[in-house]
Amino acid sequence: MDATTNDVSSMFKQDNSTSYKRKLEVETLNKSLKTEGREPVKNLGKDEFLKLLITELKYQDPTNPMQDREFISQMSQFSSLEQMLNLNNQMGSLMSSLSFNSSFDLLGKGVEIDTGVVDHRGNTKIVNGLVESIRKVEGDVLVTVNGESYSSALITKVE
Repeated sequence: MDATTNDVSSMFKQDNSTSYKRKLEVETLNKSLKTEGREPVKNLGKDEFLKLLITELKYQDPTNPMQDREFISQMSQFSSLEQMLNLNNQMGSLMSSLSFNSSFDLLGKGVEIDTGVVDHRGNTKIVNGLVESIRKVEGDVLVTVNGESYSSALITKVE
C-alpha cells in the first residue's frame, strides 16, 4: 500500500512551471466567468429575497407548514427592504442633484486641481485656473479649466 501511495502522489506532483501555468489558466477562466458569465450577487436585493421566500414556500414540509406569523414577518421584512431600496435610490438622486447645483458657485472662481497624473520625476500634475463651465456627465460633475474638463472631485482648492 505504501508503494501505491507513492505512485499516486508522484502522479500529482507538479514542477513550478506547470503549477504556474495551471494557476494562470484558473485565473483566466475566473476572469472570463466574471465578464461573460453571471457574477455572484454580493447583496441580497428584493428580487432575490422574493425568490427565496417563494422557494421556501414551495418546498415547505406539508406536515408542518410555515406559521402565519412567520409568513407575515417575512412579508413585512420584504416590504421594509423594498422601501429602504426606494429611499436609497431617491437619496442618491437628491445627492447628485445637490452636488450639481452647488457646483454653480465655482463658475469664474480660481481652482487648483490635483489630476492624479504622475510625471517621470514622480511629481503629480496640478492644474490652476478659472472655472469656465460646468456640466454633468453620467452622474459626475465636470468643470472646465483652461479648456480641459476635470471631475469636480479632483478640486483641492478654491480661490
